[in-house]
Amino acid sequence: MKTLQVPEFSTYEEEAAFWDNLDTADFMEDDGQWFRFDTNKAIRVAILPEIAEELIKKAQSQGVSIETLVNVLLIEHIRESVTAN
Repeated sequence: MKTLQVPEFSTYEEEAAFWDNLDTADFMEDDGQWFRFDTNKAIRVAILPEIAEELIKKAQSQGVSIETLVNVLLIEHIRESVTAN
């Protein structure tokens, strides 16, 4: 089993790409147990089709999932609004 080395990131996009592409199998013991994650903390939001299309295009061009892109954009927006106030 390997030890996970998390690098320093200069952008949210770099960090998102790192986590999106990380295969955690190399870092976990194979004890025969299945992992179960609590997904009740995630929420679903309806997005207008034309906005979704643009988000999908942008996510694909950056090589990340749409979920990662939306989370990065929301985090950036929240941090900007906090800084502005």
